[in-house]
Amino acid sequence: MLFLYLFLTFLVSLTSAQPVLGEPVTTELSPRNAPLVDFNAARGDDPKKLGTLNLEEDKGDRPKANTPDLYIKLDKAFNGQNRAHFHHKAGYRRAEYHALKGKTKAGTTYFITYTFALDELPDGLIVFQWKEYKANNDKDGGANIPLALEIRKNKLEFSHTFKWGEGRKVQWSQDVKARTEYKVGLEILAKADGGHAKLWLDGRPVTFDTTKSQVLTGNMFPGQSEPKFGIYGGQTVQVDSYVSQVQIGTSKGDVDQSYFSGK
Repeated sequence: MLFLYLFLTFLVSLTSAQPVLGEPVTTELSPRNAPLVDFNAARGDDPKKLGTLNLEEDKGDRPKANTPDLYIKLDKAFNGQNRAHFHHKAGYRRAEYHALKGKTKAGTTYFITYTFALDELPDGLIVFQWKEYKANNDKDGGANIPLALEIRKNKLEFSHTFKWGEGRKVQWSQDVKARTEYKVGLEILAKADGGHAKLWLDGRPVTFDTTKSQVLTGNMFPGQSEPKFGIYGGQTVQVDSYVSQVQIGTSKGDVDQSYFSGK
């Protein structure tokens, strides 16, 4: 009797372990990784989440904290919405946040999302830098700014510096307007040999004028390249930039997909 009881119990356990016919078997998807940087002004985030504060009045004159004429703070933009407000008065050089300081790694692909709007469009204003910190000299041959987004003649230009001494070469440009938000998506493979960059604007992939493709290959990591967001240059006038979102991840799935959704 004991044997029969144990045998029947075993059969019942096997039956209950099987899914019901026709009932879907659910699987739990792995959650996406948290972004390395995740700033959202609509949430009321402090711009300090972006990284290390970089302010500069005259060349080499670098305040350690905000001043009335040079600052980055959460503020109301022209549209009444919360934004990170980057401001420098005429004659001043820089109000930026340096993200991932000392943390980027060769061979890693970085996905960046960035939404900004400008009150002014002065020539020579850089709103994004993929800045080199280790090999930006003649001896090591690395570019000072391998990648940049810059305003010139009311256009947003995407430029690449291939090596030391060459200067930035424009790869793509598009007309832009003041007080208009632009959504920028970037993919950067951080390699000196065989690195690449891809660019999206307002969700649509950009075709580079130079390569006639959506991929720009080159030296994207001469030694230690890192992202910077804000305003650099444009000293001839007061400059105000309003940033609503910045994210950085090592997978496209880590960041806001709307920046890469267009065709």
